Amino acid sequence: MKKKILKFSKYFAISLLVVLFLFFGLVFVPVPKIDFPDKSYTRLLIKNIDIVDVKNDRILENKFVLIAGNKIIRIADRLISADDAETRTIDGRKQFLIPALWDMHVHLHKQYPYIAGAEFVVNGVMHVRDMRGAYNDRDPFASTPERIMKWNKEVEGLDLLGPKIHNLTSLAVEGPHPMFDRSPDFFNCSNEEEAKLLVQYFKDQGVDLIKIYNNIPRNAFFELLKQAQLAEIDVAGHKPVRISTAEASNAGMKSLEHARFLIWDSYEGAEALRKDNDPKSRDNTDLREQMLLGHDTLLLDKNLETLKNNGTWYCPTHLTRKADAYADDNIFRARYDKINPILRLLSFEDLDATIQEDTTVRGRKTYKDFYFKSLEITKRANEKGVGILAGSDVPELPGTSLLDELEELSKAGLSNYDVLKTTTLNSARYYNLENQYGAIEAGKTADLIILPQNPIAEISAVRNVSGLIYQGIYLDKNEIKKIKEKIYSRNRSLVLSAKLIWDMVVYSTL
Repeated sequence: MKKKILKFSKYFAISLLVVLFLFFGLVFVPVPKIDFPDKSYTRLLIKNIDIVDVKNDRILENKFVLIAGNKIIRIADRLISADDAETRTIDGRKQFLIPALWDMHVHLHKQYPYIAGAEFVVNGVMHVRDMRGAYNDRDPFASTPERIMKWNKEVEGLDLLGPKIHNLTSLAVEGPHPMFDRSPDFFNCSNEEEAKLLVQYFKDQGVDLIKIYNNIPRNAFFELLKQAQLAEIDVAGHKPVRISTAEASNAGMKSLEHARFLIWDSYEGAEALRKDNDPKSRDNTDLREQMLLGHDTLLLDKNLETLKNNGTWYCPTHLTRKADAYADDNIFRARYDKINPILRLLSFEDLDATIQEDTTVRGRKTYKDFYFKSLEITKRANEKGVGILAGSDVPELPGTSLLDELEELSKAGLSNYDVLKTTTLNSARYYNLENQYGAIEAGKTADLIILPQNPIAEISAVRNVSGLIYQGIYLDKNEIKKIKEKIYSRNRSLVLSAKLIWDMVVYSTL
């Protein structure tokens, strides 16, 4: 018997060593980048294409567009003489040209270069705003300024297929939190002095966007906004639960994320809730019902007027509320079927946790009502002239989730011209980059999408891309298909799964 136990132990130890060897082999195996197609031209000429003019809400028919490098050189009504060996000609007949899309609420995983970057681009998303920085380099689900600067440099040098990341974001400023127990006290941002030190820390890091979260104390919030303005650092994120919409906007927040916070702040009990010792802990079915039943349209309009007057942007991220509403819906959950199994498991954990908050019919209905109310609020915000940004906040589905969000905005009641503005022109205006991006005009960057169908007739037309112009390179339908096949293969690979597991193991040792 003893010999059998020893023999079993021996084989078990050998098997374990083999498994560990294979696992670490997968963790450390290099993943080749997705290659760009060969480029044997210096100019592109698109013939007879219909341009969607997002500035003036019109279609410019049968235009000729000449591109040199990554700039639009000329747009003409007649054929531009450029037929030579250095020019690649694209037939644009019966097709539509729109500016590249921007996703203004993304979270970039540590493994972003292997899949997500390319996945953004092949779905037309060539610019993004990162909305949470990493606590440190071990964080698998957010990125440090160093990582982002490295990726941007690789994108610019055509070493990485991915969108331009337009900011270096701080970790989420939540207020006092156990995760900061081994960090300097000022990470808790619990008072004015800590707020000053935290802003200086972010400035020294090169951060240009501070992400605000839910529970920051009032005095720390206002001091942080004051110091951020002095340091010329933008502040965006959640409306803190103890701060009103008007206060957040008046203090200088550049954008407010998530429609739910306008629901929270536009009902008859909003002021009393803000004064509660722990407002977020009261977030349950009863409170959501009170918010819906006591919704005050006059108070909402007052909040929206403040946002408009201050130039505070609003990024509703409707997919986050839709996930709450349809967490138990198999059709909705099927959207995760083609992603990496580890990310799928984590996504389902989030959905299941939402269901478990209240499994009753009443609880599920309240979440759906909350989602539909958020759509109503976005329609009203657009009518009131508030600047709206399209952001997905679904890191597991890079690119496609932004297309889903555009359909949500259309469902909310925005015209399809206005929907396109939220992901093109408004994004450029947010960054004061309207002279470079956001519309199709001579002198602007030639980040462009070619569509077979008219997106003004149906916004879902943005899903069917027949061509992309990215960094001066033309990706035709066949090239896009090849890249999508590589993405799918990598998503299902053991290599990526092993890297994700290892990243989470390392992070858990913090």
